[in-house]
Amino acid sequence: MKKTLLAAALLVGFAGAAQAQSNVTLYGLVDAGFNYQKFDGNTTKGIDSGLQGQSRWGIRGTEDIGNGLKALFVLESGYTVDNGASTHNRLFGRYAYVGLESNAAGRLIMGRTTNLAFAWAANVSNPFGLGFSTSSIGTTFGYNDADLGGGRADNAVYYYSPSFSGFQAAAGYSFNIAAPEQVGSSNNNRLMDFGLKYSNGPINAVAAYQIVDPASGADKFKNLTLAASYNFGVATVHAGYANAKDIVTPGGYNRTVGGTFTKDNAYTLGVSAPVGPGKVYAAYQKATKSKVDGFALGYTYDLSKRTNLYAYYSDHEVRNFTAARDMKLRQFALGLQHRF
Repeated sequence: MKKTLLAAALLVGFAGAAQAQSNVTLYGLVDAGFNYQKFDGNTTKGIDSGLQGQSRWGIRGTEDIGNGLKALFVLESGYTVDNGASTHNRLFGRYAYVGLESNAAGRLIMGRTTNLAFAWAANVSNPFGLGFSTSSIGTTFGYNDADLGGGRADNAVYYYSPSFSGFQAAAGYSFNIAAPEQVGSSNNNRLMDFGLKYSNGPINAVAAYQIVDPASGADKFKNLTLAASYNFGVATVHAGYANAKDIVTPGGYNRTVGGTFTKDNAYTLGVSAPVGPGKVYAAYQKATKSKVDGFALGYTYDLSKRTNLYAYYSDHEVRNFTAARDMKLRQFALGLQHRF
């Protein structure tokens, strides 16, 4: 009897040790709501997915392999709640990478991930960040332009340094942003990506710079993003600047029609503040060469730590260079988001 109890105790102990060393988590976000959008006189309305944040599910895990070193992986898939379809035309279109990490040496990952402006700067420069559809900073800033693979890079390797006194640096390289590698480096759209961020108390600041060497032989696309925010307690103020040079396909850049511009400057200023159990958002953004500008207002109401209601309105003007006129882009949405 004693031997049986001892064996059972040892098995429980070993199982606990294994669980402590290796961890796999299923996580995700489900977002849907009513969406009213009017663009250049054409109206669409109905139930849409991913209005505040793109619906997704994923698996992430770590394993302690000793001497302060961990193996890690992330596999993340996007989907639309209103019809159950996958996004990005692939199973794990949002993230798919594996890597190593330690507190002393930093983190190295390989696979599909986001560029550093997308990952670090968007939520600092604008209170709507990557979410809230047309209210997001992506309406004017170029970090998610088609020349940058929509903000995501395939075939990539990224290194993130440890944090020193609030500072962290990162650099990445993609051998071909949005397709399998081709024979000959010049036949691939290669990306070089650099970033530096600072986070200390109420201050957050980010600088990110991407260079794309296109297979077409066109000039290298260059994208600079600067972002800063300061939390005053009662409210957080956000500001950002972006500069894009040698844009390969100006028609369609920031939803414009036509145009021959090959560079753009964008600015944003916004504020977010806690109000009751939720938060209010307001922001203005403008792109000078693509001629897009407008404002957005929003509110989120927390029902619990993982579930919230939201409502927002955005009003922008987008340039039709071909017809030499501005197009109105307006959106009103309200919905529900749950995180698991």
